Amino acid sequence: MTELLSPARPIRVRLDPDGVPTHLQSAAGWQPVSRVLNRWRIDCDWWRRPVSREYWRLLIDDELALECYCNRANAEWFVERVYD
Repeated sequence: MTELLSPARPIRVRLDPDGVPTHLQSAAGWQPVSRVLNRWRIDCDWWRRPVSREYWRLLIDDELALECYCNRANAEWFVERVYD
């Protein structure tokens, strides 16, 4: 099952030197990213209100998959989807 979070929720992220997420902060503290499942980038609506995001599907603690994105305009991170 998938839960779409609308609106997406802000999240704090720690990155490695290559810009890959290593930890996400939750109410339980910093959770390690077990694995990057997928990664893609979107750039659209450049003629109106541009959207530039880098999406990451991350496995947290080997049991929870999250879809997060980084807004490339201001480097803010959000969780948009939760997989169980």
